[in-house]
Amino acid sequence: MNRPPGATTTRRGFLGLVGLSAAMAAGGGLLGACSTPSGPRPGSGGATAAAAEKLTSLAPAYTPFPGVRPDIPGIVSDLPGIPGVGGGFTTYPTSPVPALTRKAGRGGSYKAMTPLWGPVPPGLADNSYFQAANADIGATVEFQITDGTVYVDKAIARLASGDIPDIMVIPSWEIEKMADFNQAVDKAFEDLTPYLQGDKVTPYPLLANLPTAAWEWSVWNGRLMAVPFPTEPFPFALLYRKDLFERNGWNTAPKNADELYRLGKEITDPKGKRWAFGDIHEMVWTIFRIPQEWRYEGGRLVHKYETPEYEQMLEFMRRLFAEELIHPSVVSSKGANEKDLIGGGQITVYRDGLGGWKELLQQHRGKNPDFALDAFPVFAHDGGKPLMYHNNAAGIFTFVKKGTPKEKVEEILSILNWCAAPYGTKEYELSNFGVEGKHFTRDDKNVPQLNDLGRKEVAPTYLFLGGRPIFVDWVAYPDAVKANMEWQQATFPHVEKTPFDGIRIQRPSRFSGLQVPTEDKFTDIMRGRRPVSDVKQIVAEWRRDGGDEARDFYMKILRDNGRA
Repeated sequence: MNRPPGATTTRRGFLGLVGLSAAMAAGGGLLGACSTPSGPRPGSGGATAAAAEKLTSLAPAYTPFPGVRPDIPGIVSDLPGIPGVGGGFTTYPTSPVPALTRKAGRGGSYKAMTPLWGPVPPGLADNSYFQAANADIGATVEFQITDGTVYVDKAIARLASGDIPDIMVIPSWEIEKMADFNQAVDKAFEDLTPYLQGDKVTPYPLLANLPTAAWEWSVWNGRLMAVPFPTEPFPFALLYRKDLFERNGWNTAPKNADELYRLGKEITDPKGKRWAFGDIHEMVWTIFRIPQEWRYEGGRLVHKYETPEYEQMLEFMRRLFAEELIHPSVVSSKGANEKDLIGGGQITVYRDGLGGWKELLQQHRGKNPDFALDAFPVFAHDGGKPLMYHNNAAGIFTFVKKGTPKEKVEEILSILNWCAAPYGTKEYELSNFGVEGKHFTRDDKNVPQLNDLGRKEVAPTYLFLGGRPIFVDWVAYPDAVKANMEWQQATFPHVEKTPFDGIRIQRPSRFSGLQVPTEDKFTDIMRGRRPVSDVKQIVAEWRRDGGDEARDFYMKILRDNGRA
């Protein structure tokens, strides 16, 4: 479910959103959809920074929801603004209890745009799961589901045209690529501060159960603009088909980059329609110990593009592409559905958030009882000390359309409150599994198991509308819960501390606009369309077009917070 900061997309830029209309964007002054800046541009695009402690006054008052305790304990983080490891559940409550005492909705009807990385379920008219959830909520939510692999394109188009749904979900990694979002957010979406700040959150007790740090990441321009989806600490892992690895005796714990390459050679069999990898380059960043974005050394900030490790990563990925160890659909398209490919055994290793582990089990375990996934232990390219990136405290945000009447905003927040029901509640059960006897049955351990109709109709849709404290709650797959928790507990000590931990930064719009066109150029190197010797030229263009300006901006943040 989670994608990392810096992920690439099919768009080469971001259509300016200040005026929220294509006509105004075309009128000049804003970054065009396919343009790359050619010289200095003034202004920081509304960029700001604030230490997390300065944002606490905007957050809702935290009130924990009394619920069930995890079977496997987690890890409390001592890193500012960085989530710890939530616990894991291997058993299901005997009698889930209602979290709410009355209907969340008042009979309203709303359209909600959400991402999905998997098969799209039938629409509202033909989906008994949606109908049952809406009946329990007491309002109608009609989902406009969009393929997560191209979500940024669709979100940009909707925002630029002004065609904004009542409820709009935008992942943080897509926001990072949107130049001018810092200004656009005020024009596109409602300020939720008057509804949720401090004790004003009282009517929404399940939203009050979300961690304060997640709310602090929902602030733009000094206002609480969205409901956050709290995250697990890790943006991704290198997942693999455990059942296929065990069947073929392949190495499940490569210790350096060369062993990973040799594993890819062993697995790949084009005649058998099997390739080792999807596009794993974002995970390879960590293998080569590339900084998450900036590294502070010698009194200077160095961006990841400027490091020798980044060039080494490009050379390694170029080798994987050149020797055709990556699935041809991934090579030919930035929108290949790697979940389908690994589910069908056409690839055996791919990079995904830990939530993708659960989604794949839900899709395939019922049809294939042997289907199993695991994650490679983290390792470094040279066999030395591993490094792992971390998420911020919130990774996905739910916005309410600007101009929504007060009573409608309150109803939408009540709906999001319903969606935030935690594990062990009746609302959680309905949103995750549907209706007992219709979409799922219980096994001999009382765990809900989706049937054919459930696998067809139930999808993580209400899930994205409201976050909840993060736990590994895949009780239908206790083997996977244990494996996941073991991986998280082993990986957490290797989380990289960054120069900006605990500081909420709204990136300069120019810098956001540079990311996609620059990484498109690096993709050309990985795929053999440009020589590796072009790295220095690409980095020089990045510095000229805004990279050096961004460095000055970030250095000021370090100085202002006493870190430089």
